[in-house]
Amino acid sequence: LWMIFFIMISAGLAKEHQLFAPAFAYVKNTFRSNRFVVAMLSAIGGILPIEGRVTVSAGLLDTVAPKEGHGREKLGIVDYLATHHYYLWSPLEKTVILPIAAFGLSYVAWLGLIAPLLVVSLAFITWYIWTQIHEEEVAIQPGRFKLSAVLRNTVPMVVAIGAYVAGASHVICFGSLALYYIVITQQWNFKKLLGYVRWDVLAWVGLAIALGNFMKTYGGAWEAMLKTTMLDPHTFVGMLIISLIGFTASFLMGSSGKFVAIAVLMAQVFGVEYFLWFFAIDFSAYLLSPTHKCVMVGNRYFGTPLSTYYKALATWGGLLLATAGIVTFVL
Repeated sequence: LWMIFFIMISAGLAKEHQLFAPAFAYVKNTFRSNRFVVAMLSAIGGILPIEGRVTVSAGLLDTVAPKEGHGREKLGIVDYLATHHYYLWSPLEKTVILPIAAFGLSYVAWLGLIAPLLVVSLAFITWYIWTQIHEEEVAIQPGRFKLSAVLRNTVPMVVAIGAYVAGASHVICFGSLALYYIVITQQWNFKKLLGYVRWDVLAWVGLAIALGNFMKTYGGAWEAMLKTTMLDPHTFVGMLIISLIGFTASFLMGSSGKFVAIAVLMAQVFGVEYFLWFFAIDFSAYLLSPTHKCVMVGNRYFGTPLSTYYKALATWGGLLLATAGIVTFVL
């Protein structure tokens, strides 16, 4: 929550004082596309090996988001999509580390296993950015590239993110960044600084964290049930029930660590050959979970309606399930 607080202040100052305008001008003038700026920012936010990627990505995207309207709402979806393909491929993420350890895979072997889901995910994200985001919906102010301005205004954000990636405290990294932007913009009005903070975002994210922690603490019954069940995965009804159990458990817990643990457990109980299917089922449930705080970040930060969220996420999840189903049960 402190991380979100400081990033909101930093992003608010950067947007009001157009601190990133010189850097954006260079990218826009080079590639002649506002959408490319969105793609670049979402790519940066999406590959950061840190907790709270969605918050950092939201702060970056907020600097090019209009104040209101459909353009702003769509960036909530971009923020979410860009920060969640990471769970499929990053060797630093437990959703990759746990299956590798459980099944004795190499990282290359893991990429080969997960490749169908990764390809369809990247294709869907690319399609969304380039077809659903329109040039006029991105609020990039006309600017002129100036190296000194980039070094003064943009590089400190990169340094703060880099320090956090290296293991420094999120409070120190982003608190220092917020203080730095306060100094260079000479914005000492405390009331105005607090005006950059979306208190409803903090409240909803805090609630999602609390609910998620509650389900993680008291969710052991699900795992116990999976370990003792004797359902037959070779029948349609048996696989359907097994899949619904995994989906429900992952949906209620809203935890990346829990959903992959359930998928691995199911594969160990019912057969490793079904792992891709179980992973797709449980990952889709995780994406849609009401205890998944990333939904609340975008919903409150960008004003993205939940119906818009679930339409996009259900499409992504449906593509994952169709792909995993074809690979597992047909090919």
